[in-house]
Amino acid sequence: MAKTRNYFGRFRTTNAETGSTTSGGSPAPAPDPGIPVSATGGTTSTPGNGYKYHFFTTSGSLIVSSGGNIDFILVAGGGGGRSVDPTYAGGGGGAGGYIETTGHPVPATTYPVTIGSGGALNTNGGNTIAFGSSAVGGGYGGKSSGPDAIGNPGGSGGGASSNPADSGDGVSGQGFNGGFGSSGGGHAGGGGGAGAAGTPSPTTPTGGGPGGVGKAAFSGDTGIPPSYGTPGPSAGRWFAGGGGGGTWNSSYGTAGGSGGSGGGGNGAFGPSASTAGTDGTGGGGGGSSQPQQGSAGGDGIVIVRYSV
Repeated sequence: MAKTRNYFGRFRTTNAETGSTTSGGSPAPAPDPGIPVSATGGTTSTPGNGYKYHFFTTSGSLIVSSGGNIDFILVAGGGGGRSVDPTYAGGGGGAGGYIETTGHPVPATTYPVTIGSGGALNTNGGNTIAFGSSAVGGGYGGKSSGPDAIGNPGGSGGGASSNPADSGDGVSGQGFNGGFGSSGGGHAGGGGGAGAAGTPSPTTPTGGGPGGVGKAAFSGDTGIPPSYGTPGPSAGRWFAGGGGGGTWNSSYGTAGGSGGSGGGGNGAFGPSASTAGTDGTGGGGGGSSQPQQGSAGGDGIVIVRYSV
């Protein structure tokens, strides 16, 4: 049967950057890129590699006392997995949307930072907002049949419970689609990640589809401490991995889908519970099985760096 699409309206978003203005309404002058930034806020680290970093895992403000250019990463909250269905596995949650911007001018002022929370069961993650950009929360996974089997759209889309039910769409430029599930819903698709789509479970003979991989922050910047993000397939710290799809029971496989690099949670399988997306990565939550529930997505993060 052909894969059915468009149970829900699809959407795509782009991120607009809003420039600061003076009180009189005239655009603020762009700071001299040669002037070093001076700022406070969040948890800071200066590892000696030429950058200072600010990490926000809860909402707060970056207070810039001397303007210049910054690089920043926004990761939204990951989408949650699904509650138990009596006959279908549940799809993995999609990762929170991932935005990476370099050379962004910041005149001296205070910049609010809002961190998106990970989505609970059956819930999308929250948006992360800073510097005029908004990373969209990850979509929750699908379960059952019909429209409810579709992975929900989000920054990255949730995995579908069955095939031909559709996977959730990701937001263009922030994340990828979830994977679709097997015919009959015995094993579900993985949630999408910032770096790749969730794996369709029919291509995974062991059970639920793995979540899509996330991304290495700032192209593998090794100055980020190991207390942030997760290891990945290449250097640096990884964020925004999708959650693995669940496997309903041993008739349909031998394991739940693994979470994607960057904090994605593992899908459930029989007696093995699903795992949550890792907080501070925006990873998607693992999908459900019988009798195991899916799990919540991980909270998001904002990372700022600038030359010192």
